[in-house]
Amino acid sequence: MEKCTIGEALGECIVNLGLAEKTATLRMVVVGDDYITNLGLSHLLNGVDFIDVRAMVPESTDLLALLTTEDVDLVLIDATMQQGATAHTCRTLSQLESSPTVVVMGEVPVELAEALVLAGVRAILYSGLISEDLPMALRMIHRGGAILVGGPDREALVARSNSFDAHHRVSYNALNAREQLVARGVAEGKTNAELAACMHLSQATVKLLVSSVMTKLGAANRVQIAVSVTKARVV
Repeated sequence: MEKCTIGEALGECIVNLGLAEKTATLRMVVVGDDYITNLGLSHLLNGVDFIDVRAMVPESTDLLALLTTEDVDLVLIDATMQQGATAHTCRTLSQLESSPTVVVMGEVPVELAEALVLAGVRAILYSGLISEDLPMALRMIHRGGAILVGGPDREALVARSNSFDAHHRVSYNALNAREQLVARGVAEGKTNAELAACMHLSQATVKLLVSSVMTKLGAANRVQIAVSVTKARVV
């Protein structure tokens, strides 16, 4: 599937930097540490006095476990993390009693960006923004000084997505019980091996079920299955 930057797909990100006043320490967690390590972002963030990187974890499951014991203000998610799990993770975070600000960094397909907005993501940053300015940008995003796109554009994006909700729910309801389990599992980021284990099926059977789900939902890949299930409001 063709990828595009958020700037190309949804318009330039509008960031209102406001006043660079002192704020409390920003407690944050980074998800997707291989990518972060390669970019040297860990060193950059740890060198900033108003940012406290509580942890760097490789997977969304590690993040959710961590949040049961840690108070976190902001979560920075690497967009190259398993994409099927990203929207589900963001929606789960938005439903927490004290939900952190969620920022996704990197290039994502436009339909996934749409799902991320509805899942509560505050901003999506193009990886080219990684520089000494990133810590300040993260602080301002957490303070509410950033939105993904301008007000009218964001409203139009949400309205367009909501208009497809009924269609996706009808498509999801047309799946049989096992196909629905597979579709939800894919949206939660489960692999075929994990689905086979929890459903007590062979991986070959799960592969056939995934293929059937793709056909019935009109999806070309697992990411599109996850987006369709997310828009159907079943995860």
